[in-house]
Amino acid sequence: MKHAGWKMGMIALLLTSAVGCSNTQSPEQATPQQNQTSEPSSQNTSTQTASSEQAAPSVSIDEKKAGELLAQFQNQTPTKVVTLSVPLTEILHELGVTPVGVPTTNSKLPAALDNVPRIGTSHQPDLEQIAKLQPEFVLGPASIKDSIDKKLKPAGTPTAYLPADSMDELKLSTVVLGRLFRQEAKAEQLIRKIAEQEASIIEATKGKPAPKVLFLFGSAEALMTMSDQTFAGSIARNLGAVNVATDTLKQTQTYAPLNMESIVAANPDVILLVAHGDPQAVAKTFEEDVKKNGAWEKMSAFQNGNMQSLDFNTFGTASIVNAPAAYKQLADILYK
Repeated sequence: MKHAGWKMGMIALLLTSAVGCSNTQSPEQATPQQNQTSEPSSQNTSTQTASSEQAAPSVSIDEKKAGELLAQFQNQTPTKVVTLSVPLTEILHELGVTPVGVPTTNSKLPAALDNVPRIGTSHQPDLEQIAKLQPEFVLGPASIKDSIDKKLKPAGTPTAYLPADSMDELKLSTVVLGRLFRQEAKAEQLIRKIAEQEASIIEATKGKPAPKVLFLFGSAEALMTMSDQTFAGSIARNLGAVNVATDTLKQTQTYAPLNMESIVAANPDVILLVAHGDPQAVAKTFEEDVKKNGAWEKMSAFQNGNMQSLDFNTFGTASIVNAPAAYKQLADILYK
């Protein structure tokens, strides 16, 4: 049976990715390069600087939104914050700001934070531990503000929320945190470096046919489709790919339940899966769905073998640090 072998191959891919998830290695930090060589002549330095400034891609953000986000902090520069978000924790680390408490997570945080107290997950914050740390603000992801507020507001815990799902949101939050902690130069340097790497990879895909891609988010409970407001989805959009969930199915939610009839009609060229939680359970969930639902086999992505599980270490959590690697991996997959 041709498709039976393909199904087993996909399960193997899921399990391979899952092993990477449970044994997460510390990602390389995207830090600005330092000049460690002898100083060039002033004339050369001036010429190189002018050339660099001319070549650097422009970086823009929504200033109105940035102002609204900063207003949460009431013109204060906090000296003690705890974070309930891995992406925001990474950004703070890149800016040289160390929280007094960081989230409890299976993701690998920077080694410099190994001894910082863990204060629970975003869905189950440890209220007692947070109270002991006496933070001026608890910094959480905007996407689940209501859920966190239900737990923290009754205790009178001060909170602030920043968006951290897509690439645009990560850049916006980097600028906001840079301004908040008076680290504007570091924030701008980080974003410009990311923008330069983005531009280089995007340029290499120009002129190539835009593939139709379906992103699946897999948990033990269900499979969901991912819009271009997710980390992987936003990178694919920037690379010129067509996200069938957003562009064809007109999905407005970040994550939405599967509608197989619509997905089959959209007929994606590529199907990419991000596993979450227990990787073996995700593999089992997907295997069972493939067995009972023959609709998967009708799609070009399955028939042509263009389905694979994305590396959890790179795509499992939105990450401005992992963005260059994510761009490279997706470009290689979508435009091979």
